[in-house]
Amino acid sequence: MKKKYLFVSCLLFQHLAFSQQVVPDKVSLTEAIDLAVKNYPSIKAKIAEKNIAEFALKAAQTESLPDVIAQHQYQLATNNSLAGATFPLQSPFPSVSGGIRPENIYQPVWGSFTNLQVNWQAFTFGKIKANIDVAQKAAVRQEFDYQNEIFQQQVKVIDAYLALLVFQKTVRIQEVNLQRAQTFRDATNAKVLSGLRAGIDSSFASAEVSKAKLLLYQSQQNERTQRIRLGQLMGTATGNMAADSMQFYQKLPTLLKEYPDISQNPLLKVYSSQIDLIRSRAAAIRKSYYPSIILNASAWGRGSGVGNANDRYSSKIFDGIGYQVGNYLLGVGISWNLTPIYRIRHQVSAEQQRAEQFQFLLQEEELRLNSQSENANIQIGLALEQALEAPVQTIAARGAYQQATARYESGLATLPEVSQAFLLLNRAEVDQSIAINNVWRALLLKAASVGNLSIFLNQVDNK
Repeated sequence: MKKKYLFVSCLLFQHLAFSQQVVPDKVSLTEAIDLAVKNYPSIKAKIAEKNIAEFALKAAQTESLPDVIAQHQYQLATNNSLAGATFPLQSPFPSVSGGIRPENIYQPVWGSFTNLQVNWQAFTFGKIKANIDVAQKAAVRQEFDYQNEIFQQQVKVIDAYLALLVFQKTVRIQEVNLQRAQTFRDATNAKVLSGLRAGIDSSFASAEVSKAKLLLYQSQQNERTQRIRLGQLMGTATGNMAADSMQFYQKLPTLLKEYPDISQNPLLKVYSSQIDLIRSRAAAIRKSYYPSIILNASAWGRGSGVGNANDRYSSKIFDGIGYQVGNYLLGVGISWNLTPIYRIRHQVSAEQQRAEQFQFLLQEEELRLNSQSENANIQIGLALEQALEAPVQTIAARGAYQQATARYESGLATLPEVSQAFLLLNRAEVDQSIAINNVWRALLLKAASVGNLSIFLNQVDNK
């Protein structure tokens, strides 16, 4: 008994929740798509990735500019030294140049140094150009990735919108179904009260009303869930969205005699651009072995507390920071690291294998999209046949229901017969709405497989 009360309470709570919910804002399909493109986080993330690639390209294009280095320093240090040389390790160490004398002098002197240097890799044998090409290919790849993200999100939003349409249509059908059951119950109760029908007929009719209410509550729950899903795909974080009209049920879409192939699908462009990027990266790695011819122009001045004329030693600051000598240098040189050739070969081979990997992935995606396109052709044909047949079923079911109720009122039929006709009519109305919706969804599947949503959206705009 407690379980029965709990069940009834849950139904009552569900009914109150749906009856008190806020009326949703109606949104057109175009508005839903625009909101998704504007608000959805993954699309915003792709925009950021695209901007990163564009900045990286601009940075790569500056590699051909010369390095201009200016520096100035003051030192307080000793200047003891010995003849001989050292070489730099991983960490820099201070210059050990200074006077060579028999004794060490630990009294420091002031010094200064100013330098301006222009260092330009004038000829790199295509290395810089190859790096720029890699950055360009990366930017193109990110652009295609961004366009594909928009496309995939648009497909999801349209699919969710169509699903919401069929759930909204089902709610309306179940509302009419409930009204039909209530009307029949009221008529039956009147006859029971007048003694024309047995009391069990009243209970049976009330049970039909309860069944109709349950169907309505379930359809309302499905509609509410789908509204939340549509809102999430639109990036609005709200379930207060509803399809703006039932225009999709007024006319079936006009099918094209010939559809485009899958070659323009944005996902295939992402794979192709990824392959181009990998091949460009392999070329850049191969050219990194080439030498660089460097032009250098430098000028510098030095000051020291040790005089350059008489080796006079002074620890006064102004004796050390003033310039004593000045120099300039013009030079050309070649820099070539000869040893990494084997490492570079392996790196190039790795990139070539990666390009081959994505080539196979591209072929796999082409197979999938071709199969999806062929499947869409089959679904469009079958869905269209079902949509044309569904009204015939609905008309027949409505006629059967009218005959069953008329026979029941005249005493020639039983309530179970009326209930069966009632169920068939409700099922036929729901099937008809689903059949029409399936034609649109099959057309969307076709548009998604060939990567051209105008196949679908042009049909909507023309309605």
